[in-house]
Amino acid sequence: MRLTKAGVLILVAFSVPVAIELRTLFALFGIDLPLAAAGVFEVVLLVAILSAYVLGERRAAATGG
Repeated sequence: MRLTKAGVLILVAFSVPVAIELRTLFALFGIDLPLAAAGVFEVVLLVAILSAYVLGERRAAATGG
């Protein structure tokens, strides 16, 4: 299954609240997660999403699909 531009947009939009609420989840377990750590998590998540999109585009171009 190829990741489309619309799919990337939805994943990016969904990842922002997930990163913010990650601090709340950790707080439930008594772990204080700084905002910078949530920011780093978001950047890593965005890089993974964009990498999956670029690799899917390359694979589609290589196979002609």
